[in-house]
Amino acid sequence: QWEQFDQLLLDAGLLVKDASGAVTLSSKRVATVLALTAVHDIMKVKALLPTVAAAHGNYHGYVTGDTIGDHDHALSYVMDHFPELLPSFNGLDPEEQRSVQFTQCELCFNHGWLVQAEAPPGALFRKFKNVMSTGEVNSQDVAFYFVHWLTDLAGAEPTPLGGCEKFVIKFPLPVLNSFLRSFATVGRIATETETQVMEGYLLSRWAEHTAEPPTGPAAIAKMRLLCMAQLNAAPILEAFDRLSADDAELLSAEMAMTACEGQTYSPDLIPQGSRLMASGPALLIYYGPAFLQRLGSDNPVLRLRLLAQIYRVSRRLWPASPEHVGTYATIRIDAIQSLSVDDIRDVASGGSRWAVVRKNRNEAFVDRVPAECSQSGIAVQSCDVAPLEISAEPEAER
Repeated sequence: QWEQFDQLLLDAGLLVKDASGAVTLSSKRVATVLALTAVHDIMKVKALLPTVAAAHGNYHGYVTGDTIGDHDHALSYVMDHFPELLPSFNGLDPEEQRSVQFTQCELCFNHGWLVQAEAPPGALFRKFKNVMSTGEVNSQDVAFYFVHWLTDLAGAEPTPLGGCEKFVIKFPLPVLNSFLRSFATVGRIATETETQVMEGYLLSRWAEHTAEPPTGPAAIAKMRLLCMAQLNAAPILEAFDRLSADDAELLSAEMAMTACEGQTYSPDLIPQGSRLMASGPALLIYYGPAFLQRLGSDNPVLRLRLLAQIYRVSRRLWPASPEHVGTYATIRIDAIQSLSVDDIRDVASGGSRWAVVRKNRNEAFVDRVPAECSQSGIAVQSCDVAPLEISAEPEAER
Protein backbone atom coordinates (compact mmCIF):
# COMPACT_ATOMS: atom_id res chain seq x y z
CA GLN A 1 0.00 0.00 0.00
CA TRP A 2 2.81 2.40 -0.86
CA GLU A 3 0.34 4.68 -2.64
CA GLN A 4 -0.86 5.69 0.82
CA PHE A 5 2.59 7.15 1.50
CA ASP A 6 2.42 9.13 -1.76
CA GLN A 7 -1.02 10.48 -0.96
CA LEU A 8 -0.01 11.47 2.56
CA LEU A 9 2.94 13.49 1.24
CA LEU A 10 0.63 15.21 -1.24
CA ASP A 11 -1.96 15.96 1.45
CA ALA A 12 0.75 17.43 3.69
CA GLY A 13 2.08 19.71 0.96
CA LEU A 14 5.54 18.14 0.73
CA LEU A 15 4.71 16.98 -2.80
CA VAL A 16 2.74 19.17 -5.21
CA LYS A 17 0.87 17.80 -8.23
CA ASP A 18 0.01 20.17 -11.08
CA ALA A 19 -2.89 19.96 -13.56
CA SER A 20 -0.88 17.70 -15.85
CA GLY A 21 -0.21 15.23 -13.04
CA ALA A 22 3.47 16.13 -12.72
CA VAL A 23 4.73 15.97 -9.12
CA THR A 24 7.30 18.37 -7.68
CA LEU A 25 8.87 18.78 -4.28
CA SER A 26 8.05 21.73 -1.98
CA SER A 27 11.47 22.65 -0.61
CA LYS A 28 9.90 25.00 1.95
CA ARG A 29 7.66 22.27 3.34
CA VAL A 30 10.52 19.76 3.38
CA ALA A 31 12.64 22.25 5.35
CA THR A 32 9.81 22.49 7.87
CA VAL A 33 9.61 18.75 8.47
CA LEU A 34 13.42 18.59 8.73
CA ALA A 35 13.42 21.41 11.29
CA LEU A 36 10.77 19.62 13.33
CA THR A 37 12.70 16.36 13.07
CA ALA A 38 15.80 18.11 14.39
CA VAL A 39 14.16 19.42 17.57
CA HIS A 40 11.13 17.30 18.38
CA ASP A 41 12.87 14.85 20.74
CA ILE A 42 15.45 17.09 22.41
CA MET A 43 13.39 17.27 25.60
CA LYS A 44 14.02 13.58 26.17
CA VAL A 45 17.30 14.91 27.60
CA LYS A 46 16.12 15.51 31.16
CA ALA A 47 18.65 18.28 31.77
CA LEU A 48 16.80 20.41 29.18
CA LEU A 49 13.31 20.06 30.65
CA PRO A 50 11.88 23.52 31.42
CA THR A 51 10.20 24.66 34.63
CA VAL A 52 6.93 26.58 34.36
CA ALA A 53 7.54 30.27 35.07
CA ALA A 54 5.18 32.26 37.26
CA ALA A 55 4.31 34.51 34.33
CA HIS A 56 2.90 31.55 32.40
CA GLY A 57 0.69 30.02 35.11
CA ASN A 58 -0.93 26.68 34.31
CA TYR A 59 0.50 24.94 31.24
CA HIS A 60 -1.13 21.68 30.12
CA GLY A 61 -1.76 20.71 33.75
CA TYR A 62 1.66 21.83 35.00
CA VAL A 63 1.66 24.72 37.47
CA THR A 64 4.25 27.35 38.37
CA GLY A 65 7.43 25.67 39.59
CA ASP A 66 6.69 22.27 38.02
CA THR A 67 9.30 20.72 35.75
CA ILE A 68 7.47 19.67 32.56
CA GLY A 69 8.27 15.96 32.39
CA ASP A 70 6.37 15.18 29.19
CA HIS A 71 8.86 15.82 26.40
CA ASP A 72 6.18 16.90 23.90
CA HIS A 73 4.66 19.43 26.31
CA ALA A 74 8.14 20.61 27.28
CA LEU A 75 8.98 21.35 23.63
CA SER A 76 5.63 23.08 23.18
CA TYR A 77 6.37 25.29 26.17
CA VAL A 78 9.67 26.41 24.67
CA MET A 79 8.09 27.00 21.24
CA ASP A 80 5.33 29.05 22.83
CA HIS A 81 7.44 31.17 25.15
CA PHE A 82 11.13 30.92 24.16
CA PRO A 83 11.25 30.18 20.38
CA GLU A 84 14.65 31.87 20.04
CA LEU A 85 16.15 28.89 21.89
CA LEU A 86 15.27 26.68 18.90
CA PRO A 87 17.12 28.17 15.88
CA SER A 88 15.85 25.50 13.45
CA PHE A 89 12.27 26.37 14.38
CA ASN A 90 12.81 30.10 14.80
CA GLY A 91 14.30 30.38 11.30
CA LEU A 92 11.17 29.10 9.56
CA ASP A 93 8.67 31.38 7.85
CA PRO A 94 5.84 32.47 10.19
CA GLU A 95 3.37 30.32 8.24
CA GLU A 96 5.56 27.24 8.64
CA GLN A 97 6.12 28.01 12.33
CA ARG A 98 2.34 28.01 12.82
CA SER A 99 2.15 24.63 11.09
CA VAL A 100 4.74 23.17 13.47
CA GLN A 101 3.08 24.75 16.49
CA PHE A 102 -0.26 23.31 15.45
CA THR A 103 1.12 19.78 15.37
CA GLN A 104 3.24 20.11 18.52
CA CYS A 105 1.35 22.60 20.70
CA GLU A 106 -2.29 22.88 19.69
CA LEU A 107 -3.06 19.34 18.56
CA CYS A 108 -1.51 17.63 21.61
CA PHE A 109 -1.98 14.31 19.82
CA ASN A 110 0.36 11.34 20.07
CA HIS A 111 -0.48 8.90 17.29
CA GLY A 112 1.81 6.29 18.81
CA TRP A 113 -0.51 6.21 21.82
CA LEU A 114 -3.31 5.13 19.48
CA VAL A 115 -1.35 2.65 17.36
CA GLN A 116 0.00 0.93 20.48
CA ALA A 117 -3.13 1.48 22.63
CA GLU A 118 -0.84 3.11 25.17
CA ALA A 119 -3.24 5.71 26.54
CA PRO A 120 -6.87 5.89 27.66
CA PRO A 121 -9.18 7.63 25.17
CA GLY A 122 -9.44 10.88 27.12
CA ALA A 123 -5.68 11.35 27.26
CA LEU A 124 -5.38 10.48 23.59
CA PHE A 125 -8.25 12.30 21.92
CA ARG A 126 -9.73 15.03 24.15
CA LYS A 127 -7.57 17.92 22.97
CA PHE A 128 -7.68 16.69 19.38
CA LYS A 129 -11.48 16.54 19.46
CA ASN A 130 -11.69 20.03 20.93
CA VAL A 131 -9.45 21.40 18.16
CA MET A 132 -11.44 19.58 15.47
CA SER A 133 -14.73 20.94 16.84
CA THR A 134 -13.64 24.53 16.19
CA GLY A 135 -13.90 23.96 12.44
CA GLU A 136 -10.66 25.89 11.95
CA VAL A 137 -8.40 22.90 11.40
CA ASN A 138 -6.15 22.99 8.34
CA SER A 139 -6.31 19.51 6.79
CA GLN A 140 -2.81 20.00 5.35
CA ASP A 141 -1.43 20.51 8.86
CA VAL A 142 -3.16 17.36 10.10
CA ALA A 143 -1.54 15.41 7.25
CA PHE A 144 1.76 17.10 8.11
CA TYR A 145 1.48 15.69 11.63
CA PHE A 146 1.18 12.16 10.25
CA VAL A 147 4.19 12.68 7.97
CA HIS A 148 6.14 13.77 11.03
CA TRP A 149 4.97 10.68 12.90
CA LEU A 150 6.21 8.40 10.11
CA THR A 151 9.57 10.16 9.87
CA ASP A 152 9.87 9.97 13.65
CA LEU A 153 9.26 6.22 13.48
CA ALA A 154 11.88 5.79 10.76
CA GLY A 155 14.22 8.18 12.59
CA ALA A 156 14.58 5.71 15.43
CA GLU A 157 17.22 4.18 13.14
CA PRO A 158 20.55 6.06 13.01
CA THR A 159 20.74 6.68 9.25
CA PRO A 160 18.29 7.66 6.47
CA LEU A 161 18.93 4.34 4.75
CA GLY A 162 18.31 2.55 8.03
CA GLY A 163 15.04 4.41 8.39
CA CYS A 164 13.91 3.27 4.94
CA GLU A 165 14.96 -0.28 5.69
CA LYS A 166 12.90 -0.18 8.86
CA PHE A 167 9.69 0.19 6.86
CA VAL A 168 10.71 -2.13 4.01
CA ILE A 169 12.42 -4.95 5.89
CA LYS A 170 11.89 -4.74 9.65
CA PHE A 171 8.15 -4.10 9.73
CA PRO A 172 5.93 -7.09 8.98
CA LEU A 173 3.57 -5.91 6.24
CA PRO A 174 0.40 -6.45 8.32
CA VAL A 175 1.82 -4.24 11.09
CA LEU A 176 2.82 -1.48 8.65
CA ASN A 177 -0.56 -1.60 6.93
CA SER A 178 -2.37 -1.43 10.27
CA PHE A 179 -0.36 1.71 11.05
CA LEU A 180 -1.38 3.29 7.75
CA ARG A 181 -5.04 2.33 8.22
CA SER A 182 -5.00 3.88 11.68
CA PHE A 183 -4.76 7.35 10.08
CA ALA A 184 -8.36 6.97 8.90
CA THR A 185 -9.45 6.03 12.43
CA VAL A 186 -8.50 9.48 13.68
CA GLY A 187 -10.95 11.18 11.31
CA ARG A 188 -13.88 9.54 13.10
CA ILE A 189 -13.28 11.77 16.12
CA ALA A 190 -15.37 14.48 14.46
CA THR A 191 -18.58 12.42 14.75
CA GLU A 192 -17.93 9.88 17.53
CA THR A 193 -16.89 10.07 21.17
CA GLU A 194 -13.30 9.51 22.19
CA THR A 195 -14.15 6.11 23.65
CA GLN A 196 -16.15 4.99 20.61
CA VAL A 197 -13.21 5.77 18.33
CA MET A 198 -10.80 3.90 20.59
CA GLU A 199 -13.08 0.88 20.90
CA GLY A 200 -13.54 0.73 17.14
CA TYR A 201 -9.80 0.82 16.62
CA LEU A 202 -9.21 -1.94 19.18
CA LEU A 203 -11.84 -4.16 17.61
CA SER A 204 -10.34 -3.67 14.15
CA ARG A 205 -6.88 -4.61 15.40
CA TRP A 206 -8.27 -7.67 17.16
CA ALA A 207 -10.01 -8.76 13.94
CA GLU A 208 -6.61 -8.76 12.23
CA HIS A 209 -5.42 -11.15 14.97
CA THR A 210 -8.34 -13.59 15.07
CA ALA A 211 -11.84 -13.90 13.66
CA GLU A 212 -13.34 -14.60 17.08
CA PRO A 213 -14.62 -11.34 18.62
CA PRO A 214 -13.53 -10.61 22.19
CA THR A 215 -16.03 -10.59 25.04
CA GLY A 216 -15.94 -10.58 28.82
CA PRO A 217 -14.50 -8.35 31.52
CA ALA A 218 -10.92 -8.67 30.25
CA ALA A 219 -11.71 -7.91 26.59
CA ILE A 220 -10.52 -4.29 26.52
CA ALA A 221 -7.36 -5.15 28.47
CA LYS A 222 -6.55 -8.01 26.09
CA MET A 223 -7.12 -5.87 23.01
CA ARG A 224 -4.89 -3.16 24.41
CA LEU A 225 -2.21 -5.71 25.29
CA LEU A 226 -2.39 -7.06 21.72
CA CYS A 227 -1.61 -3.60 20.34
CA MET A 228 1.00 -2.82 22.99
CA ALA A 229 2.98 -6.05 22.57
CA GLN A 230 2.92 -6.07 18.73
CA LEU A 231 5.09 -9.05 17.66
CA ASN A 232 5.02 -10.39 21.23
CA ALA A 233 1.22 -10.40 21.32
CA ALA A 234 0.84 -14.20 21.30
CA PRO A 235 3.02 -14.94 24.38
CA ILE A 236 1.67 -11.89 26.24
CA LEU A 237 -1.98 -12.86 25.68
CA GLU A 238 -1.25 -16.46 26.63
CA ALA A 239 0.48 -15.22 29.79
CA PHE A 240 -2.53 -13.06 30.69
CA ASP A 241 -4.63 -16.22 31.00
CA ARG A 242 -2.08 -17.59 33.49
CA LEU A 243 -2.06 -14.54 35.79
CA SER A 244 -3.45 -14.73 39.29
CA ALA A 245 -7.08 -13.65 39.58
CA ASP A 246 -6.02 -10.50 41.44
CA ASP A 247 -3.59 -9.39 38.73
CA ALA A 248 -5.95 -10.22 35.86
CA GLU A 249 -8.84 -8.38 37.49
CA LEU A 250 -6.64 -5.38 38.26
CA LEU A 251 -5.39 -5.09 34.67
CA SER A 252 -8.92 -5.61 33.31
CA ALA A 253 -10.28 -2.74 35.41
CA GLU A 254 -7.37 -0.29 35.12
CA MET A 255 -6.97 -0.70 31.36
CA ALA A 256 -10.73 -0.19 30.80
CA MET A 257 -10.79 3.29 32.35
CA THR A 258 -11.48 5.96 29.73
CA ALA A 259 -10.45 9.31 31.32
CA CYS A 260 -13.68 10.65 29.77
CA GLU A 261 -16.52 11.70 32.03
CA GLY A 262 -19.74 9.90 31.17
CA GLN A 263 -18.08 7.49 28.73
CA THR A 264 -17.40 3.76 29.06
CA TYR A 265 -16.54 0.99 26.67
CA SER A 266 -19.34 -1.41 25.66
CA PRO A 267 -20.65 -3.28 28.72
CA ASP A 268 -19.78 -6.73 27.35
CA LEU A 269 -16.08 -5.76 27.08
CA ILE A 270 -15.35 -4.43 30.59
CA PRO A 271 -15.69 -5.49 34.24
CA GLN A 272 -19.18 -4.91 35.58
CA GLY A 273 -19.65 -3.30 38.96
CA SER A 274 -16.07 -2.04 39.22
CA ARG A 275 -15.95 1.27 41.04
CA LEU A 276 -13.09 2.34 38.76
CA MET A 277 -15.45 2.69 35.81
CA ALA A 278 -17.00 5.82 37.34
CA SER A 279 -13.83 7.13 38.98
CA GLY A 280 -10.53 8.74 38.14
CA PRO A 281 -7.85 9.42 37.43
CA ALA A 282 -7.14 6.83 34.78
CA LEU A 283 -3.48 5.77 34.68
CA LEU A 284 -1.36 6.09 31.54
CA ILE A 285 1.71 3.83 31.72
CA TYR A 286 4.09 5.72 29.44
CA TYR A 287 6.42 3.30 27.58
CA GLY A 288 4.23 0.35 28.61
CA PRO A 289 4.29 -0.89 24.98
CA ALA A 290 8.10 -0.76 24.84
CA PHE A 291 8.19 -2.71 28.11
CA LEU A 292 6.18 -5.55 26.51
CA GLN A 293 7.85 -5.38 23.09
CA ARG A 294 11.26 -5.90 24.69
CA LEU A 295 10.23 -9.18 26.24
CA GLY A 296 13.42 -10.97 25.21
CA SER A 297 13.87 -14.19 27.17
CA ASP A 298 11.77 -13.02 30.11
CA ASN A 299 8.86 -15.08 31.34
CA PRO A 300 5.88 -13.09 29.97
CA VAL A 301 3.90 -13.81 33.12
CA LEU A 302 6.53 -11.98 35.16
CA ARG A 303 6.44 -9.07 32.74
CA LEU A 304 2.66 -8.75 33.09
CA ARG A 305 2.82 -9.17 36.86
CA LEU A 306 5.23 -6.26 37.04
CA LEU A 307 2.93 -4.17 34.84
CA ALA A 308 0.05 -4.99 37.20
CA GLN A 309 2.23 -4.04 40.17
CA ILE A 310 3.00 -0.66 38.61
CA TYR A 311 -0.73 -0.01 38.25
CA ARG A 312 -1.37 -1.23 41.82
CA VAL A 313 1.32 0.91 43.42
CA SER A 314 0.47 3.97 41.32
CA ARG A 315 -3.13 3.71 42.45
CA ARG A 316 -1.92 4.18 46.04
CA LEU A 317 -0.54 7.56 45.02
CA TRP A 318 -3.69 8.43 43.04
CA PRO A 319 -6.65 6.82 44.87
CA ALA A 320 -9.67 6.39 42.63
CA SER A 321 -12.36 8.97 43.29
CA PRO A 322 -15.59 9.98 41.48
CA GLU A 323 -14.52 13.62 41.69
CA HIS A 324 -11.53 12.87 39.46
CA VAL A 325 -13.47 11.05 36.76
CA GLY A 326 -12.45 12.30 33.32
CA THR A 327 -8.82 12.92 34.34
CA TYR A 328 -5.63 10.90 34.04
CA ALA A 329 -2.17 10.64 35.56
CA THR A 330 0.96 9.62 33.67
CA ILE A 331 3.35 7.00 35.06
CA ARG A 332 6.63 7.06 33.12
CA ILE A 333 8.60 3.81 33.12
CA ASP A 334 11.52 5.02 30.97
CA ALA A 335 14.05 3.67 33.46
CA ILE A 336 12.92 0.03 33.21
CA GLN A 337 11.46 -0.23 29.70
CA SER A 338 14.56 -1.91 28.25
CA LEU A 339 15.59 -3.98 31.30
CA SER A 340 14.95 -7.67 31.84
CA VAL A 341 13.07 -8.68 34.97
CA ASP A 342 16.34 -10.10 36.35
CA ASP A 343 18.09 -6.76 35.78
CA ILE A 344 15.23 -4.92 37.44
CA ARG A 345 15.35 -7.28 40.42
CA ASP A 346 19.15 -6.96 40.75
CA VAL A 347 18.80 -3.31 41.72
CA ALA A 348 17.65 -4.40 45.17
CA SER A 349 21.05 -5.98 45.80
CA GLY A 350 22.81 -2.70 45.10
CA GLY A 351 21.46 -0.74 48.06
CA SER A 352 18.43 0.74 46.28
CA ARG A 353 15.02 -0.33 45.10
CA TRP A 354 12.47 0.57 42.47
CA ALA A 355 9.51 2.78 43.31
CA VAL A 356 6.86 4.90 41.68
CA VAL A 357 7.89 8.47 42.51
CA ARG A 358 5.21 11.14 42.20
CA LYS A 359 6.68 14.42 40.95
CA ASN A 360 3.54 16.56 40.69
CA ARG A 361 -0.23 16.23 40.68
CA ASN A 362 -0.34 14.58 37.23
CA GLU A 363 2.94 12.71 36.78
CA ALA A 364 5.16 10.06 38.34
CA PHE A 365 8.29 8.14 37.32
CA VAL A 366 9.44 4.62 38.09
CA ASP A 367 12.87 5.29 39.53
CA ARG A 368 15.50 4.04 41.97
CA VAL A 369 15.19 5.18 45.57
CA PRO A 370 17.24 4.34 48.68
CA ALA A 371 16.44 0.89 50.05
CA GLU A 372 15.19 2.35 53.34
CA CYS A 373 12.18 3.80 51.52
CA SER A 374 10.03 0.81 52.39
CA GLN A 375 6.73 2.42 53.26
CA SER A 376 4.16 3.47 50.70
CA GLY A 377 3.68 7.22 50.62
CA ILE A 378 7.00 8.14 52.25
CA ALA A 379 8.27 11.56 51.18
CA VAL A 380 11.71 11.77 49.58
CA GLN A 381 12.90 15.19 48.36
CA SER A 382 9.32 16.49 48.47
CA CYS A 383 8.05 13.61 46.33
CA ASP A 384 5.57 10.85 47.21
CA VAL A 385 7.14 7.41 46.87
CA ALA A 386 5.44 4.02 46.60
CA PRO A 387 7.94 1.13 46.41
CA LEU A 388 7.48 -1.68 43.90
CA GLU A 389 7.57 -5.30 45.01
CA ILE A 390 9.37 -7.36 42.35
CA SER A 391 8.39 -11.03 42.65
CA ALA A 392 10.86 -13.76 41.75
CA GLU A 393 8.70 -16.31 39.94
CA PRO A 394 5.08 -16.61 38.84
CA GLU A 395 2.94 -17.93 41.64
CA ALA A 396 -0.72 -18.61 42.18
CA GLU A 397 -1.34 -18.72 38.45
CA ARG A 398 -4.92 -19.32 37.45
